[in-house]
Amino acid sequence: MRYAICLEEMEGRWVAHVPVLLGCYTSADDRDTALASAPQTIYDYLAWRAAYANTQPVGESLVEVFVDEVGREWPTPDDPDYIVNAFFAADVPALTADEIRLAVQRLEWQRADLLASFDGLSIDTLNRPVEGEWSIGGILNHTGRAEWWYLDRLNLAPPLDQEPGHWRARLEMARARLLEVLPQLEGVARIEVKAGEMWSPRKMLRRALWHERDHTLHIRQFREKLNA
Repeated sequence: MRYAICLEEMEGRWVAHVPVLLGCYTSADDRDTALASAPQTIYDYLAWRAAYANTQPVGESLVEVFVDEVGREWPTPDDPDYIVNAFFAADVPALTADEIRLAVQRLEWQRADLLASFDGLSIDTLNRPVEGEWSIGGILNHTGRAEWWYLDRLNLAPPLDQEPGHWRARLEMARARLLEVLPQLEGVARIEVKAGEMWSPRKMLRRALWHERDHTLHIRQFREKLNA
């Protein structure tokens, strides 16, 4: 199988997205390493998908990847503190009913992984700094706000005055809203520009899937350090 890769430079690293596999990505400090690790990431993703779907894992047949698009972050001229992230041609097509069904499934599986990543930890442990001021609780707080923010890029987020103060309630409300609006986006070819950054339903979904998966790994790494 040959898979197209969209490479994105962001936050001092490179992220390789696999558009046809919802939520499949890998990241590294440099472009070549991110691209080189993509085949193994695809194997791992297919195994993860098979485990949740209770199906036979896909055999490790030869996987080839090729770079389809490359995007680099840049500060918008009107606000240097706002960093514009990549908008790929792969983000343009409207979501299909089947893609939305699969996305809901992937979001459910990723949320299960996120909850499992900090299961059993005490409040004190959740709030204990691990890197600078970052704690597991801080990551969870950030994750809920990010999903809310992605929805807002398409003017789909609940009103800000309804945003819960606690991270768990925010995670739940933002996710409930995302699941509510996704079916309404079937066939919707829509592009919005916010602060110089282009957004579409497909990009919003790509970012939401990537972000939660990325920070689930982040929490697992923090948990290992706390147990060391």
